This record gives sequence, C-alpha cells and structure tokens, in this order.
Amino acid sequence: MSKVFTVVSGKGGVGKSTFCTNVAISLAEQNKKVLLMDGDAGLRSLDLLLSVDSMVVYDWLDIIENRCDYNKARLFFNDNLQLLPAPITYPDSLTKEIFMDMVGKFREEYDYIIIDSPAGTGELPLLYANCSDMNIVIATPDEVSARSACAVGNALIKQGIGEDKLRLIINRFDEKAVKRGKLLNIDDMIDRTYIRLLGVVPEDRNLMYFSVTENLLSDHSNTKFAFGNIAKRILGKEVPILL
Repeated sequence: MSKVFTVVSGKGGVGKSTFCTNVAISLAEQNKKVLLMDGDAGLRSLDLLLSVDSMVVYDWLDIIENRCDYNKARLFFNDNLQLLPAPITYPDSLTKEIFMDMVGKFREEYDYIIIDSPAGTGELPLLYANCSDMNIVIATPDEVSARSACAVGNALIKQGIGEDKLRLIINRFDEKAVKRGKLLNIDDMIDRTYIRLLGVVPEDRNLMYFSVTENLLSDHSNTKFAFGNIAKRILGKEVPILL
C-alpha cells in the first residue's frame, strides 16, 4: 500500500515542481516504485521536467471521466518512476471522493504517490492535501515565503490535517547569503512557519536550467545529495541535515 504525499507552497516560484521531480527520481533510484501526479492544471510542468512532454496524450482527468484507462495515461520515465500529466482544466464536479477513488486504484502498484499541487490555499491544494498521508510545504528562506508557508500550513490545519502530517522543505538555501544577513537561517524558517523540518535543498544554478537543458543533476552535486537524503528521510531513515 503506497503512501500519498502532496507538495504545496504558499506562493509560486519557490521550486515546488523541481522538488517533486528530483525527490521522485531519488526515491526511484532507491528502488521504490513512484507515481508522480501533476495536479497543476494549465500550468502543468512535470512532463517538461521529465522530458516526456512529446508523449502526452491523456491525463488523469481522462481516467476519471472514462476516456481511457490508467495504462494509456501514465508515462514512463523509467521502470520505477511514472507520471500522470495534469488536465488542461478541472471540472466543477471534481470532489475529494472522486479523486480519492482514482488515487486508491494506484495504491497497490506504487510505494509512493507524489502530487504536485498548485500554489496557494485554494480549493485544489486543500482537496489534494485531504487525500494525502503527508503534506510537504516548500519555502525559500525569505520573509515573504516564510509567511506564505505559515499561511498554507494554517489553512491545512483548519481543514483538520494534523501538524504531524506537515513537513517543511527549505529550498534554494544559500549559506553565504544567510551569513551576510540577506536570507533567513534554518531556525528562523522553522520559527516562522511552525512546521517540522524535513530537509534543506541548497541553492543550485543547475536547477534553474533543469527544464531547459533536460539534464539530470550530477551524482556528485550537493543538491543531488540533498534530494537523496530527503528521500531517505521519507523512507524513515535517520539522516542528518548537512549543508
């Protein structure tokens, strides 16, 4: 039975989709079966990040509305990692029960299902979060992002999601900028968001080029190492946070 993770953020532009892609790749490299679901209609990007955009014909809404079966909609990045693209638009009839029923059909086949949610506290992020075993909040180490991460965390708690089902990822962490007082440090981010820390991803210019170059992160990069450690923590292993 798979575990379902929804990845959310208070604001856009914090690297949520690149996080989803790279942590899914890291889990797959640790021999886990992973289904990556793009939940951001209209702004969908995971097919581009995984370089399978030319293969997209169907999406997960086609499964719900019986236009195709699951095997026709999913795209293979490799044997351990598959993608379900997002629909272009959402129907008004989409409910938590309908979405959970679709996700439930995949639980036996995968170890992890990761949903890339739209940014903000709208209806869809809350719907996905309520279907998940854990919710990961992505934030960059600045005051605006910290405040928005706190807001989305509070919104999830108001929906009845316990604090034990929330985890924080600090993305694009620049240690030199922190030391100069330009960015918040790790303790500041935890204090401002009130969310338990899952991991820290260092600033890496290569992530900015990820969707353009279609090149995976180097196995020797600090960022690749960080994603690997986050994946290990998701697997329940005790791994120290190293920068």
